[in-house]
Amino acid sequence: RCCSMLLSRAVVVVSCTCSHALTISFAPSTHTMGQRCAALEMEFGKGFGHYYSGWDDWVKEYPAEDREAYPALFRLPANCYEVTLDKPLGIAFIENDDGGVKVDFLVEGGNAQASGVVKPGDILLATTAAMGRDGVFERRVIPSRYEDFDTIMGAIGSNAPKFHKLRKNDVILQFARPSAPYENDGDPYAGGSRGINDYLESIKFPSDSPWLARA
Repeated sequence: RCCSMLLSRAVVVVSCTCSHALTISFAPSTHTMGQRCAALEMEFGKGFGHYYSGWDDWVKEYPAEDREAYPALFRLPANCYEVTLDKPLGIAFIENDDGGVKVDFLVEGGNAQASGVVKPGDILLATTAAMGRDGVFERRVIPSRYEDFDTIMGAIGSNAPKFHKLRKNDVILQFARPSAPYENDGDPYAGGSRGINDYLESIKFPSDSPWLARA
């Protein structure tokens, strides 16, 4: 599905805010990056990772000894990057043949083009998404590489000032260049480098996450 026609599907949808709780139907993870996430109970609005403000801040929540011992686990895969963009993003997304979306083109003069980072052909790996419940909210990073178009657009659209601690209207996105590796190069726990698939597996929600859709 291509989003063109003056970006009516891509830019307008990813520019919107969402007034309802977002339900994510990802498969639960059996492990996470390091042991800290897996060990903590998932209480909504509290604890590790409940508010994602960027990669560097997220990494700092892990013990320094872990970051020093396993540096590959605390870096994005090669040729991948994170960018924070105000809405409207100014990105037209198109579906990949194997799921997920990639950048079709950038709106001239838009926020993505102004960043100087996002390029046509870049593949979306993850995006922040927000959800409120009982007077509290979370903003988490959502693995998006193989999700369907509507789920991804809903996740992006859920970001809103009311779910931002500084009341900003922005979205944090993680992209992969077309040349980014999908498989690990060696063992990331022993000096190797991490590929996209291993990284995405590490940020899946654990089975007790309130973000997962329940039957």
